[in-house]
Amino acid sequence: MLRPNQPVIGITSTIEKHNNIPSVHVHEKYVQAVILGGGIPIVIPIGPEKMVKEWVSMCDGFILSSGEDVDPYYYDTDPHPRLQTTNSKRDKFEIDLVKKAQSKQKPILAICRGIFILNVTFGGTLLQDIESNNPKAIKHFQLAERPEPTHQIKINKESWLYDVLKCTSTRVNSMHHQAIEKLAPNFKIVASAPDGVVEAIEGVGASFMVGIQWHPEEMVSEDVSMGELFRSFISKCTE
Repeated sequence: MLRPNQPVIGITSTIEKHNNIPSVHVHEKYVQAVILGGGIPIVIPIGPEKMVKEWVSMCDGFILSSGEDVDPYYYDTDPHPRLQTTNSKRDKFEIDLVKKAQSKQKPILAICRGIFILNVTFGGTLLQDIESNNPKAIKHFQLAERPEPTHQIKINKESWLYDVLKCTSTRVNSMHHQAIEKLAPNFKIVASAPDGVVEAIEGVGASFMVGIQWHPEEMVSEDVSMGELFRSFISKCTE
């Protein structure tokens, strides 16, 4: 049964072929994490610009989900040889969604690819391949099972993330080969990996915007603190 004032959380998606049919795709773990966190999940398909205003009006908050590399066109850079699959239509749609959500002060939780979209939207840039740019890089695309943590991160005490996780270090899972290079203005770095890769950022303005590099939605069933991360975000969407 739905509770009064239960917030509606829009989750971005991509297009993948199933049985050779282009289909809307998002990992189910995002949906389950929102439900467990007390929200009502809605999967947002890639659509025309005129639809963005309707999605922003309909939802109380947004999760930018994982997926393809971000097209370097959107941060004024040529493609690196190790750039992987991109989806320019998705990039354009999500950048517009972030701008309109931020203008209405709708909370945003950006996960993995999502942290890149958040950073690029507001003027930041990306390393298109970590290992090509960091000789001291640790392994950021794990071969372990998706929920399993594989490396340490350090967390800034002056952050929402610290308030939620109640620790200055923890182990996280990791499934990415890109990273934030130049941080967008009006954001701060609140967590980093041992090799210096940015693991979390937070907006410093009035709007609630948090970007997380790992996949807390995969860890929820095995790590209570990751479930609290979703609960705390969803509670922000009721304010």
